[in-house]
Amino acid sequence: MKAISIYTITRNQNTEYLQKLERQLSGRDVFLKIREWELDSMKALVSELERHMQAVYALRFFYSFQIPRLGKEFDLLQIKEEQILNLELKSGQVSDEAIRKQLIQNRYYLAALGKPIRSYTYISSQNRLVRLTNHDRIVEADWEQLCADLRDGGKDYEGDVEELFQAELYLISPLTEPERFLNKEYFLTAQQRDIERQILKKIRAERTGAYWFTGLPGTGKTLLLYDIAMKLSGKQRVCMIHCGTSGEEWKKLHERLRRILWMSDREITEETGFEDYGAVFVDEVHLLSEEPLKQIIRAAGTRPVIFSSDCEDQLSPEEADRSAKNELEKLPGIQLFRLTNRIRTNVELSSFIQNLMHLPDRKTTRHFPNVTVLYANDEREAENLMLDAGEHGFQILSRQEDNGKTMDRLAVLLDEKYYYDENRYLRSQDHTVRTLFYRLNGAKEKLMIVVKENAPVYERVLELL
Repeated sequence: MKAISIYTITRNQNTEYLQKLERQLSGRDVFLKIREWELDSMKALVSELERHMQAVYALRFFYSFQIPRLGKEFDLLQIKEEQILNLELKSGQVSDEAIRKQLIQNRYYLAALGKPIRSYTYISSQNRLVRLTNHDRIVEADWEQLCADLRDGGKDYEGDVEELFQAELYLISPLTEPERFLNKEYFLTAQQRDIERQILKKIRAERTGAYWFTGLPGTGKTLLLYDIAMKLSGKQRVCMIHCGTSGEEWKKLHERLRRILWMSDREITEETGFEDYGAVFVDEVHLLSEEPLKQIIRAAGTRPVIFSSDCEDQLSPEEADRSAKNELEKLPGIQLFRLTNRIRTNVELSSFIQNLMHLPDRKTTRHFPNVTVLYANDEREAENLMLDAGEHGFQILSRQEDNGKTMDRLAVLLDEKYYYDENRYLRSQDHTVRTLFYRLNGAKEKLMIVVKENAPVYERVLELL
């Protein structure tokens, strides 16, 4: 999407023609639904600017830009060599506090570009212009100052705005970035906020209930879980149970979280009780077997219990461990939410992995330039190919290593034990597909697959490319 002249699109014309014009100028893939109130506000803004500066027609803004996969939208963005100017549009009266919160949040996202940021809001019904100060206050703004800021900053950025914003920059992990989490250097996506709002509303009203959100790796489940825990721990202690092998790494975070007790799933016994806690959280519940999960549910009693789990829909029923899922589905009145927006994930690699786990019915038209598939006729050739991958910056994981590690480049081996069943699911004679799935989802930039002594699988995987 490219920057456009708002002067051009505020000239009186048929709405249908206007949408076509906007798409032509911006290069969007789809027609933008232009809201009437926003257009009226923009017309009022342009008229006011014309009273205070010349060549308004030359101003270029990214109009109604949304950061991909985040749902974060900006009304007007002027991006130049040396600065960024954000101008939000309002039609009716809105509180200064609401304006302040929006501009602060916007500034957080824009700060990733490493340039000074000017933040304004224009309320057309009041013909009022305000700005955000460096001390996070909302003050009345001077039109001459706005015009000066619009003229400053050097040349306009002429490329596609999507290339500047990487959604991965904004979703942090409490595990790997505890300081950023503790300093609240993050914002939830619109989908995360909506799920959180629904859960908190019911918990505060009923003081009980079971809640479960699920999603593919990279959808921000742990961040959402911890954000809810932080909000509930304001007036009461809560318990966070982590499943799997990452326990030691969580200690850094919990040394600073006094009202959130951390517990490993291995510590859960028949004597475990949660009487001292207002709520219980269980992260990565899909890694739990049936009995420990039953014990947690029994011990939690009537207090709220919030579960998060990875979605394993791409795995065959035989490869996936469904015990936790089956147990949760039995809970009376449990509320299920599905996170669908993958943030900390390369979209290309994610699509390939899903197709690898479960072959599509028809050949995909998507290209995978960052995926390489090689063939080895024996163990020696496989070792040589893996050595070469390592020399080119690929990290090689063995079957024994933990899941969930993230790395820029990943190389994995598919040996003769792997096969595709009659339903086109990837299977393994020693049931390691589940481990493979989580391992593959740790790749951020490039993926290499070496297929050893397995021509049928090699042929199927090549077809994906």
